[in-house]
Amino acid sequence: MSGEQILLGLGIIIILGISLQWFARALKIPGIILLLPAGMIVGPILGLVKPYEILGNALFPIITLGVGILLLKGGFDLRIRDLQPGVNKAVWRLVTIGVLITLAIGTLAILLILNIPFKLALLLASVLIVSGPTVVGPILQFARPKEPVGSVLLWEGIIIDPIGASLGVAVLSFIMATNAYPVLEIFLTIITGIIIGSVAAVLYIASERAGRVPPNLSALVAFMFGIMAIVAGELIFSEAGLFAAVAMGFILGNQRFTPATGIKEFTETIEPLIIGMLFIMLAALVDLNDMGQYLPSALLLVAVYVLIARPLIGLVATRGLEFSLAQRIFIGAMAPRGIVAAATASLFAINLTRAGIDFPHLMPMVFLVILFTVAIYGISAPVLARKLKISQPGVNAVAVIGDQPWVVDLTNALHNAGCNVMLVAPGDENIQKRESKIPYITYTESLAQLADEDVVDEVHKFKERIKWLIIATNNLDRIKLAEDTFTSQVGHSGMIVLGRSRQRQDEAIFAKGGSDMLINTPFGLFGRNEDEILDILDNNGVFDVINGSKQHDEGEVPEGTVPFLKVLSDGNLAVPGDVLPLKRGEQLVVVSKQFKIF
Repeated sequence: MSGEQILLGLGIIIILGISLQWFARALKIPGIILLLPAGMIVGPILGLVKPYEILGNALFPIITLGVGILLLKGGFDLRIRDLQPGVNKAVWRLVTIGVLITLAIGTLAILLILNIPFKLALLLASVLIVSGPTVVGPILQFARPKEPVGSVLLWEGIIIDPIGASLGVAVLSFIMATNAYPVLEIFLTIITGIIIGSVAAVLYIASERAGRVPPNLSALVAFMFGIMAIVAGELIFSEAGLFAAVAMGFILGNQRFTPATGIKEFTETIEPLIIGMLFIMLAALVDLNDMGQYLPSALLLVAVYVLIARPLIGLVATRGLEFSLAQRIFIGAMAPRGIVAAATASLFAINLTRAGIDFPHLMPMVFLVILFTVAIYGISAPVLARKLKISQPGVNAVAVIGDQPWVVDLTNALHNAGCNVMLVAPGDENIQKRESKIPYITYTESLAQLADEDVVDEVHKFKERIKWLIIATNNLDRIKLAEDTFTSQVGHSGMIVLGRSRQRQDEAIFAKGGSDMLINTPFGLFGRNEDEILDILDNNGVFDVINGSKQHDEGEVPEGTVPFLKVLSDGNLAVPGDVLPLKRGEQLVVVSKQFKIF
């Protein structure tokens, strides 16, 4: 390929990998549903992306490093605190008994459906064991099952990836007669990976504790140690690098010696890039003619996995534990295949071809199973969680923090309008005395404790549902402190500074050509319109809630009031805009000039 063609191919991989995940997030579907078809289109159909020709022999080493970083992020998210009673036993059963059941049923089904030799059926079945955080995580975000279901599935998805890949390598070496003791190889691979990952984690912790890492290099140093662990593991045993990545991430996520912010920063940023690039490149390797040929066989195999194997595993893994029937059903209805299955299948196909072993079924069958299982579980999981009544409330809550005298009045109005709301009042003794009588969640401890993600209580669980933060203060230091506490949760676009000190906020809005009533902002509360609201509040104004019965047919608000924000029937907030007539179940929060609306 020419330099221009390579540049075009790399550009397409990166652009599609990111933009399609962005689009999928807007559609509330797993990104892989769009990434795999897109990779097939720009690869075998249009011929714009040819991974082998673009990267050559570096293709699969790059894929290995990418998968390792994803598992490092997954291991970092595995917190011991999530291991509630029954969770650890369920996870252990899923990654041991569950693996054996999946392997046995899968091998038998493949033998019957494809009529291929036993060794090849065993290899394909071993590849299809893995699920993975790249597909389980996004689906759980949409389905939002109540704990401990989410923890069980996330732990399983992260741990089973390197186990399944190692099992596949052992079967491959058995087929190619390169290793007479495949079980011993799996054991040594696991032990080697755990040791290397532990050493890398200790080195990173020691570096951070010693203060030797500059803040602007913290993320890159974390990335360096992660790559070091993956490479060292892979050089000793194939797939040991994946175990090293999980072990390193797990240790860093649960230790208390250093915040390990570098790991979090680089993994959260680079994870979507790696996922997008890997799925586009791997899908571009697929032969569409083979996929069409094996489509009926793949559908039968997916039916076996979805309707027989996984429900059986879910029931066995949770038997005798403190899981409700609904939770057991949901665990038995969640096993999408992901990036590790695609990567290992692609690598195995090359090794088999070089060894003169003909196995054309491998690549198309694996990619079809991935595509169908992700589509089935991605679409059905949110619906099933609601039907089983185990889904958590959506991310639509509001937090109010500030030192203005009308903060409690504002919070009361939001609560009365149907919002899920929390009042954050650190050190406020008046609120502390009245907490038991306040009908919504209040928080009066330090903001530092609220920012601690390792604390598990009602307030911190509610914080995970917060979508908007209203900062009601004129104090720049308090604004900065509130922003630092909630940025990771709501982002800057979900923060509203309701006060006189909002220079940065106004500059960002007016730079986009905003006007007095800036309808492109979450609430439209900036410019002179916000100053008008603050003037009323400073003169003993109050917050009130009105519904459609208190509006004229054409909308508008009662005389002497100013619209603040609209609360939709599902508790979400919306910009009042031109104050259209309220629909059934909607409420409008207004600011009244010194009188109440009855």
